[in-house]
Amino acid sequence: MSPISITEPQFLAIANAAAALCPSDRDRFVAAVHAELAGQPIGDGSIGRAIRIAQIKFSHPEPEPVPSRWDRSTPPFEKISKAAI
Repeated sequence: MSPISITEPQFLAIANAAAALCPSDRDRFVAAVHAELAGQPIGDGSIGRAIRIAQIKFSHPEPEPVPSRWDRSTPPFEKISKAAI
């Protein structure tokens, strides 16, 4: 990778976006942003676009929502407790 010249606010935008990821994904994220910027004129818009494109590659699926215990209609166990009788 050849180095690119960016301003401090642009660097901070990339670093802040990488900080939101798992530590094991951060270096690959920065490399993906660098790859997106290759051959393009560097500006705030192109940095933001490269960050958004790279974030899509590193997004993880949302976990399935689990209903709270107050939303359940029946207890999750089969036997009724002695206190309920």
